Amino acid sequence: MSRLATRHGDDHPEAAEKHLQDASALLAANRPDGAAYLSGYVIECSLKSLIQLETGNAHFGHSVPRLARDAAALAVVASSKAARYLGATTASIVTSPINAWKPELRYRAPSMSAADAQSWHAIAKAVFSETVAKMKLDGEL
Repeated sequence: MSRLATRHGDDHPEAAEKHLQDASALLAANRPDGAAYLSGYVIECSLKSLIQLETGNAHFGHSVPRLARDAAALAVVASSKAARYLGATTASIVTSPINAWKPELRYRAPSMSAADAQSWHAIAKAVFSETVAKMKLDGEL
């Protein structure tokens, strides 16, 4: 359990890591739809972790573009903790292919090519590394 776990049991950093591991396993098993779907949740949970670290409040919703904009807005404040964790990949989410992710993808199958799933997974892995993994190393979680 991370320091960002809510009283309701939501733990976005831990969920991001779990989803990344599961997405990796699905990608290795040639299950691109599931791998891409969970890669989107890695992004969502990583961004929510970044926002929560800065504000102290859990963030709701699934819109990756909105979460990315909110995280970027927090990172420009001079005293921001979030600025340290807004790496190049995380900062460019709104212009990346994974910006098209949404929870409703679970209802479309097959919907993702193996190449696209690999691309989304690579982005998710980079965002996780820039945010949650780095926060862990810094003792923030």
